[in-house]
Amino acid sequence: MWTLILIGLVGGLVTGVSPCVLPMLPIIFFASGTESTPARPDREPPKVDLDLARPPPTSVAAAPRRSSTRPALIVSGLVLSFSVFALIGSLLLTALGLPQGFLRGAGLLALLVVGASLIFPQLEELLQRPFRRLPRIGRAGRGNAFVLGLGLGTLYVPCAGPVLAAITIAGASGSITGGVVVLTVAFAIGMAVPLFGFALAGRGIGRRVARYRTRARRFRVVGGVMMVVLAVGLAFNLTDRLQRALPDYTQALQERVQANPAALDALADLEPSSSDSPAPSSTSAGSGSTQPSSPSQECTSGAPVLTNCGPAPAIRGVNRWFNTQDGVALSLDGLRGKVVLVEFWAFSCINCQRALPHVKQWDAAYRSVGLQVIGVHTPEFAFEREPDNVAASIDDMEITYPVALDNLAQTWTGYHNRWWPAMYLIDATGTIRHLQIGEGGYGITERLIRELLVSATPSVTLAAPLEPAG
Repeated sequence: MWTLILIGLVGGLVTGVSPCVLPMLPIIFFASGTESTPARPDREPPKVDLDLARPPPTSVAAAPRRSSTRPALIVSGLVLSFSVFALIGSLLLTALGLPQGFLRGAGLLALLVVGASLIFPQLEELLQRPFRRLPRIGRAGRGNAFVLGLGLGTLYVPCAGPVLAAITIAGASGSITGGVVVLTVAFAIGMAVPLFGFALAGRGIGRRVARYRTRARRFRVVGGVMMVVLAVGLAFNLTDRLQRALPDYTQALQERVQANPAALDALADLEPSSSDSPAPSSTSAGSGSTQPSSPSQECTSGAPVLTNCGPAPAIRGVNRWFNTQDGVALSLDGLRGKVVLVEFWAFSCINCQRALPHVKQWDAAYRSVGLQVIGVHTPEFAFEREPDNVAASIDDMEITYPVALDNLAQTWTGYHNRWWPAMYLIDATGTIRHLQIGEGGYGITERLIRELLVSATPSVTLAAPLEPAG
């Protein structure tokens, strides 16, 4: 149990400083430093003390001390909603009969409304009314701050590592054990630390600026405009471009976690077993090769030579196929004789988006000579489970190879996978020969693809490599 707590804390800390959280930071910064207009008192206001020699009151009810809770409310709301919905969001939406994109839509609406309330004080007063009867969050805009945090939590899409993968996959499969809950709480606490530090920085600067009455209003409007702009950017996935342009400076930390045997063993104990997974749907790929104990453990990620990682597990439990003839399912048994690249991905995963151009180039260059690329889309968040959202992303990203929607995480579980993205290179006999976890290793992967193509068809003629030699 202590191992899970430590893993969760470290994973949360890494997540809280990853480049994927950057779109949230300006909002947390500005919102934490923005003074809210106090709600109208329900009773007659106290008389003004004209004794200027008397020092100001120092009770806990003083305005500065009340407003100092704003960063904590924003971050606590964000962490609470993100943790709860990452763990049980999909199951909750299904039970209520709501679409999987409902939470994201609600978060976007909350961000728009709270941003507009900073621009228009009358709207802020209206939004604050429901919270007046709550003693802890009913004053000085605390309710709006907490609601903003709740909304941000539904829009928070951090770079996924093995810790977050364990949480989301357990939630998606309904295998929520005590260990999963402990891991989730530890992850949330670790994630809150850097976010709260950033919020406090915004609070400190906001206090200085707010002392100048002529600038306080301007500061609030800037914060509101930032929230509205972020909501629009998130709605149209415009923030993805900025995130793709930035290097993943936390990748080395993630690799240290994924390479730690104790961490991997602890996370492996939380994996849902095959018996826990729901029955395959009618569009499942059917029976496949005998499942190895764990391809991701038998293979070393990024190995420069071909290795034998055991027979490839079947692609099963697929909810829907894209880019196949009439949506017909593919199976690895039916692809014997071809070299197959199975890539686990999710459309909002920035690391996956960075790797995507390489996969598309390999598909275009080697499909005609025996390579079959299959994208297994295993959702990380609830809105990624909507087939229409996946179809739209496939069109926007110009993906033409087959994609399997693995909403039940059955294929993911069969491969004992824990990462987005992860590429499994399978030879013509159905054996996994190479594993690449995360970004990078593109030159090695292409070289090994070429070796397997030549092995499968010695007479094949290949064009020059696309990637630098690896």
